[in-house]
Amino acid sequence: MNSIFVSIVIYKHAYRDLKPTLDSLFAVPSITKVILVDNDQSDWAKDFQHEKVEYLKTEGNYGFGYGHNFAIQRYAERSDYFLICNPDISFDTNEFEKLINFANTRSEGLFLPKIIYEDGKNQYGARLLPTPFNLFARRFSPKYAEKLDQSYLLKDFDLSKPIFVPYLHGCFMLFKSNALSALGGFDQRFFMYMEDVDLSRRCAEKFGNVYYPLAQVIHSHEQGSYKNKTLLKAHLKSAWKYFNKWGWLYDSSRSDLNNRCLEQLSNKN
Repeated sequence: MNSIFVSIVIYKHAYRDLKPTLDSLFAVPSITKVILVDNDQSDWAKDFQHEKVEYLKTEGNYGFGYGHNFAIQRYAERSDYFLICNPDISFDTNEFEKLINFANTRSEGLFLPKIIYEDGKNQYGARLLPTPFNLFARRFSPKYAEKLDQSYLLKDFDLSKPIFVPYLHGCFMLFKSNALSALGGFDQRFFMYMEDVDLSRRCAEKFGNVYYPLAQVIHSHEQGSYKNKTLLKAHLKSAWKYFNKWGWLYDSSRSDLNNRCLEQLSNKN
């Protein structure tokens, strides 16, 4: 049986917020450790008792990637798979087993199931690498963004079968542990937002990514940066850092990875 470790970063989360996620994870026999990484000072997590739970207290709230790296550096090499999981995920055990069984047949480093809302609608977790226009239009020009999203979110294609995708959403990233360790985890320059895009594309380049739509998980997602000015500022700051790192208008790696995905989808469709 595979050894699968999971890390969840918490920040002022109540137990009731995490219960659906924890219940889903605990029900999977191959998940042997669930690491609660506390970026604040939880009033319950330190004393939470479960045979699968390990509690880690970080030195402070230095970001989503920082928190997960805190667990990755200590535990990734002890497992076959390492799951980066948001605290607002739930799923049926059979769905997770389908994902693991598929990953066991593949050599790639990162896998993502279909991500849906509680009402069953698609969250489009499989995406192309964004251009500046994709991200900034979504914040400031919704009508223009709708047109861009047709390609960015791969809405025009049949995503009913496994396919290479360069950007897999960070709410439920299942890594081969050796790949995640080799990548060094997240780039901690991103405090919040864009760290999943950065890590996903690095994995796509070095090991390959696969979107696996034949399994699904529920993500009770709220787009905080659309509603909160502080989070919007954090999102824009991370976007600035991301495009400074990889390139704004010219990004040959982005073009190559996106084209690789689109060519496969075009041939399949």
